[in-house]
Amino acid sequence: MGGEKCHCGQPRLANENCSKCQEDGRPLQCVGPWAKEKHDYLERYMGATWAARIKYLTPSADFPKPGGAAYIDLFAGPGRSKVDTTGEVIDGSPVVAAQHQKCPFSKLIFCDIDPDNVRALDHRLSAHRDRVKIIEGDCVASIDEIANEIPPHGLNFALIDPFGPNGLRWSVLERPARFPRMDLLIHFPTGSLKRNLHNHPDFNRIVGNSKSLGEVLGSHDVANAMKQLRENLARLGYTGQQVRCIDIRNSKQVILYHLFFASKKELADNIWSSIAKTNAHGQRSLF
Repeated sequence: MGGEKCHCGQPRLANENCSKCQEDGRPLQCVGPWAKEKHDYLERYMGATWAARIKYLTPSADFPKPGGAAYIDLFAGPGRSKVDTTGEVIDGSPVVAAQHQKCPFSKLIFCDIDPDNVRALDHRLSAHRDRVKIIEGDCVASIDEIANEIPPHGLNFALIDPFGPNGLRWSVLERPARFPRMDLLIHFPTGSLKRNLHNHPDFNRIVGNSKSLGEVLGSHDVANAMKQLRENLARLGYTGQQVRCIDIRNSKQVILYHLFFASKKELADNIWSSIAKTNAHGQRSLF
């Protein structure tokens, strides 16, 4: 990727950072305005699940040895972003999670392949260093190292938000899914897959092995892959068959990607379903 322009007129780098813009001497990642919508869903879910999470953070009769609660972000970026259409500087998802106040996560686990992003993230999260673990490297290759940092008995939440299809692999979904209490929020790159079918012929590497996904013939196969992703997540213990994934659109109402939410608990399914009924602009779904 890279090569597109930031709001300042300078090209993006290959890591999606602006080639010129910085804040506090560290890079800013170029994002579309829809990133704010994604972060709105993320913040509202963190806020809505505080009562469940606090049980895993505070000793009680039911939980004498609380297991903790981790937030995991596998494509973390530098922690701050610039909206490429307006120039507005916003928090990235790692900072959004770190600054959550009502019931903070006991551990924040981040991974990024880019050294500049890792250094920027370490600086921007310095106030939270006692609960932050940053792993530099490809999350596919580092997934076992990442998993070793996750509280095995905790109530955990992972954001899997790559910039495009090349970053999304079934292995980075399946490994966290082995934990008994792991909610997943997955960026499924619908638009990019439809535009670049000839570059992404193998959906099995994204959604897991499936006999029904053979040679990709057209954009309708992307919808089939989404269905298969839901079915393969269900085989790992994830519920939510009635919960719709959210489509994120650009200003022309073209679908860019879908946000898949997956949980093994009915309560989390219900919370997400309630959140998904209202978008970041306060508009309620009819469904």
